[in-house]
Amino acid sequence: MGGQDGYSRDLLSYNESSDSILAGIKIRPAARWNLGLDAAYTAAEAALDPFDLSADDYVATHPATSFDFSKTHTYSDLDMSRFNLDATLKFDVTEDLWLRLWYKLVDYTDDAPYLDDTSGKVQWASITAGWTF
Repeated sequence: MGGQDGYSRDLLSYNESSDSILAGIKIRPAARWNLGLDAAYTAAEAALDPFDLSADDYVATHPATSFDFSKTHTYSDLDMSRFNLDATLKFDVTEDLWLRLWYKLVDYTDDAPYLDDTSGKVQWASITAGWTF
């Protein structure tokens, strides 16, 4: 389909994919102990199709621009992976008093950084006590 000044119309597609796997288990190894473990892994990619600037009639009558559009489609490329891990250990001190240790890890990897690499890892732990009355 021709357009103004002989430009051709080329619709671009944004391609994306995401895959995740999740797993979890909760066990009671003894009457007063509970142990929980959850893990998740995600990998995702997204990208714009390359531009096809095939305006032959326009190029024949107008000088080329100084800007190179050949890598413009790469500016929106996304490629990342993320791993999450949660671990919980609960101990019942008495019937109405318990202690819980919780640990969380998040490991994020930016596999295609453009302006800044946003990769990083964070982890934290907490201890809580509860009383049922």
